[in-house]
Amino acid sequence: MNILEHRVVGRGEHSVLFLNGFRMSYQSWDKVYPFVAERSTVLLMNRRGVGASPKAKTPQRGDTVVEDIRGMARWAQVPPPYLLVAHSIGGIYANLYARMFGSEVSGVVFVDASHPIEIVEQNNIKPPRALVALNNGLKAIERLFDRYKYSEDECIHDTVRLIDEAGAFPDIPVTVVTGAKKLPFVPSAAHATHLRYQEELLWLARASRHVMCENSSHFPQITESGKVVGVILDALPQVAANTL
Repeated sequence: MNILEHRVVGRGEHSVLFLNGFRMSYQSWDKVYPFVAERSTVLLMNRRGVGASPKAKTPQRGDTVVEDIRGMARWAQVPPPYLLVAHSIGGIYANLYARMFGSEVSGVVFVDASHPIEIVEQNNIKPPRALVALNNGLKAIERLFDRYKYSEDECIHDTVRLIDEAGAFPDIPVTVVTGAKKLPFVPSAAHATHLRYQEELLWLARASRHVMCENSSHFPQITESGKVVGVILDALPQVAANTL
């Protein structure tokens, strides 16, 4: 396999995998992972086309991304089961991973993460014309650069379908961390939809918890990092008990 850019930090009894948002570096966790690594083994990685990781050469469907994550964890000798800490689209891959390989996942912390059905619904909400034009222009430019070929977002609807087909979510602890504030230029209807589906993520598990970050928008791990650290540390004994 092609080795992805990664770091292993700490050597605790728990294994924690951080899954970044779309095209975000693992440096987005810089305010969080050092404290988690004091009690666990942390694996950070950049998915294909991000940082020093090799570019994608095939479509990045969810099953392909999950196999990359599993392969890197094995290569880095970070053993399962894993507490998955996932931001934004990383939550989609955590959701699929847990369904495909339930015995390898001890719990999930969703950090302002996407719900599969939310992705479908958001497509029905029309943002301002200027934003549509900007997004379309950026995508057209990106297609000129080979590095962004086979982007994850091109396969996102296939990935959502894979989640639907993968079977039930396992009986593991789930924590949902939500940024309460709306990002600039995000339509109010889209923000309301996002908040509603944050609540829906709680239904994935019997043992679920919702933590609101009132001073954050989409990046609580940066703007309220202490609260996110606390949530992860609180989850560690839960997942340990779940694996006994």
